[in-house]
Amino acid sequence: MTNKFGIFFAVSALIMGPICAQGAAAQEDATSFLAAADQAMGASNLNSLHISGAGWYAPLGQNFSPEEHWARLNLQSYDLTIDYNAGATREELVVTQGDYPSRGGGFQPIVGERRTLSYLNGDDAWTLNAQGEAVPQQNQAEVRQFLISTSPHGFIKAALESDDATVVDRYLVGTDRTIKVVGFTTMGKYRITGEFDENNILERLITWIPNPVMGDMQYEIRYSDYRDIGDGVMFPFRYHAHQGDQFLLPTNSARNWMDYTVSEAEANVDVALEVPENVAGAEPQPVNVIATEVADGVWHMTGAGAHSVAIEFRDFITVVEAPTSDARSYAVIAEIKRVIPGKPIRYLVTTHHHFDHIGGVRNYVAEGATVVTHEANEVFFNQVVLATQSRVLSPDRLHLFPFATTGPAPLRLETMT
Repeated sequence: MTNKFGIFFAVSALIMGPICAQGAAAQEDATSFLAAADQAMGASNLNSLHISGAGWYAPLGQNFSPEEHWARLNLQSYDLTIDYNAGATREELVVTQGDYPSRGGGFQPIVGERRTLSYLNGDDAWTLNAQGEAVPQQNQAEVRQFLISTSPHGFIKAALESDDATVVDRYLVGTDRTIKVVGFTTMGKYRITGEFDENNILERLITWIPNPVMGDMQYEIRYSDYRDIGDGVMFPFRYHAHQGDQFLLPTNSARNWMDYTVSEAEANVDVALEVPENVAGAEPQPVNVIATEVADGVWHMTGAGAHSVAIEFRDFITVVEAPTSDARSYAVIAEIKRVIPGKPIRYLVTTHHHFDHIGGVRNYVAEGATVVTHEANEVFFNQVVLATQSRVLSPDRLHLFPFATTGPAPLRLETMT
């Protein structure tokens, strides 16, 4: 036995030696390539950025049916400011219905304009309400920090700072092109890859961001029409992005999310994004659930604009709607058990598939409930919402404590016409 282990470890050393050497060589090659890309695009010359443009925008998870593309709206104006050194951003979208037919959700049809403002400064995130008051959004800070790395120059900056960047050559089938593909991990958890052309210019990047319905949701951005905007900085004047393409249902080849053309781009602008007093260091607010009995055994569960209804039967409870998130449903379930003790939640009824209405579905399945939904949603629920899939970026209750896909388990899904 001793000799066998000795042979095993000796062989392992022979195998691991070349692998480690290859890994070190790949990282060294990545550093050299990123230096060339940095020079070509001027990332080190860029401390701050302001761009504006227009195009179209599709609210995520608001399509008319699960198989369709996200429903589009006119992006009347898009305005983005990034301070790379401070880790600060300001993003403003102004959308109108435009010439796009009202089909799907996203508050359609839109009358007039709908404006969305998002801010980030370090660990503080916020938005502005209709009265212009700052509303803390600290639970959004991490993702917004990461999204700085999905900007063309943010990608190079983050890759140069990473300790695991690698680069490979990839031949594009059906073309005569070979591109460079750089991959790395940032912020300790987010994987991101970028594809560079023969001039060391970033063309496309792919990453994953957490989503309560889709799990680790694929996010793809394509950059094109690069122009010199001064200070040795090359910037793309065309942006096209997809979200959720990893779940391609039979009639849906892609989930186009945003497309805009830049009309103005300025390098190294003055940025002053002060954190409002009520936002600085604010703690994330606990989920607020208010239970009101509106009829005998019927409870209206409200709070923070999200609503569910709990209905008491002789031996069980049925809940209607699981909005927003796993955390929201967890709090609602706890309140339901308080006001209706001693009975299991056996059914969850969903009125439709929009993400703001089903973000907490998986928590009810983890509770043992069967989901009742329209038959048009069956494929989407089976292949996406309730499917076993990667959710490592933001694990939910069902991911942490999954049911077996075979053997005794809740029915999980029941459809109706």
